[in-house]
Amino acid sequence: MAPPPEPLTLLTVAVCLAILVFTVPVWWWLCPVLLGLLLLMATLNNRRTIFSVWLVMMLPFAALSFLLQGLFFPEALTSMWEFGPARVTSDGLQLAALITLRVGSAIAGFLIFLAATFPPTLMNSLTHVGVHPKISFIVMSGVTLIPTFHSKANMVLLAQQARGVATQGSWLYRMKVLITVVKPVTLTVLSQVGDRAFALEQRGFGSTVRPTIYRPVNFPRTEKAACVALIVITVSTALLLVAVQ
Repeated sequence: MAPPPEPLTLLTVAVCLAILVFTVPVWWWLCPVLLGLLLLMATLNNRRTIFSVWLVMMLPFAALSFLLQGLFFPEALTSMWEFGPARVTSDGLQLAALITLRVGSAIAGFLIFLAATFPPTLMNSLTHVGVHPKISFIVMSGVTLIPTFHSKANMVLLAQQARGVATQGSWLYRMKVLITVVKPVTLTVLSQVGDRAFALEQRGFGSTVRPTIYRPVNFPRTEKAACVALIVITVSTALLLVAVQ
């Protein structure tokens, strides 16, 4: 059985994917990309959780994008329907579709990366290639931000259910429940910032001496070469796409 890819390889793929999707000029080019990412998401063990997180992040953004760009796009030339200051235009709808597919593809790529990566291993890999421990910790904290919020929200919901609070009902009632969940989750995460800062200070993250890596890092030369080639291809393709726009 082949070993899993190095976290740095997966991170490189996710970042290069995000760069490419944000330079693609035509919205329908991104349809097969997003479809492939969703199919890849469907093969993961925790696919239901990942799909739910993706939908929660995407649906409000897509609705807002189509509302603003589809109705209030002043540079649009082709008007399909007008009512007052709002105009439904094909140009605005295409721009909204492009923005939505860009963000949806980037989020899907990073969610797949999160699902396939163990954060401490990523931190060790970044430190191994020479990244400063503080930057490695910031990257790891960003990677674990969504799972942390998700687990804290589940804990708050379970606590509310244990106290007899109904968490099911109409969408309006669920929005009220969501508001009661966001506040304690946000306060809990913010309260942990001081503890993390103290832990970083105790572990010598401000020292100029490079720390010793506890876990061995196996970064094959083939994956290193693949990462370099992917970065070169991504930068070249992005510059080409920007130039032809």
